[in-house]
Amino acid sequence: MIDILPTLALATSKHSPDKATIRAWALVLSSRRFLHRFDKGTLLVAPALAPLAVREIIAYEEENRPRSRPAPLPDNSWVSLLVIAIFLGLTMWFDAQGLGRRISWHVAGRADAGLILEGQWWRCVTALFLHADAGHLLANAGALAVLASLLARRIGSGLTWGLFLLSGGLGNALNAWAQAPDHLSVGASTGVFGLIGVLAGGAGRAERGSRGQVLLLALGFGFSLLAMLGAGEERVDLGAHFFGMCCGLPFGLLVGDWHGATGWKARVGAVCGAAGLALAVWAWTLALENGALAG
Repeated sequence: MIDILPTLALATSKHSPDKATIRAWALVLSSRRFLHRFDKGTLLVAPALAPLAVREIIAYEEENRPRSRPAPLPDNSWVSLLVIAIFLGLTMWFDAQGLGRRISWHVAGRADAGLILEGQWWRCVTALFLHADAGHLLANAGALAVLASLLARRIGSGLTWGLFLLSGGLGNALNAWAQAPDHLSVGASTGVFGLIGVLAGGAGRAERGSRGQVLLLALGFGFSLLAMLGAGEERVDLGAHFFGMCCGLPFGLLVGDWHGATGWKARVGAVCGAAGLALAVWAWTLALENGALAG
């Protein structure tokens, strides 16, 4: 019989395998019904079976090698939060000051269903930065801080910010289409529920199974959160919450496995962050220009 330990040590990078490892290898050979003998720290098999026995043990080692999880992205969620906080603070402060009493930021930027359907698309974005009062602002800011922190560590701060604007803006557009023409709304909660949809879609994407099962899991998770968080008060715009979450779900299914994304995925996130910032500035520019003309 021939000792296969030197070959295994070289192939598996275990130059000094301990007794527990050698016994595990012997069990592998026993399960495959290889004739072998473990004797005085050596693992002996028949010469004719040695190559096949080595391949079996190497396959076992590959299958049981610890899988290192991708390192999470740096916790740079403060970038998204800072940008959002600046917009929220500036819009509330300038509106309180009156800005020369010519333009009301709320009137210029709120989600007015009738005007959105007439072509003022920017209101779908600007409404995300306006709030009814300080309590409304603090509630959305707290929820946004938690969600942005969770998502930024998974998919990056830029992509989180971009998806907040995209899912929130699309949610406001769908809500305007579904509501009466005189429907008015403000608040970041449409984007907040868009991020909840992204989280729900990511949870479904991470679960093994068929596409149908993944979709049902994501929908169940998202609607559970909607029921708990989005429909509890009389003034809550349930339609905006619902459509925001629905718009976030497909993005979550798309980027749900981008955990610790690097390379081109990280570059996509940076581009999305820059595009989101440019979109917000463009939307507010159009809103204030049209507000001044209307005034």
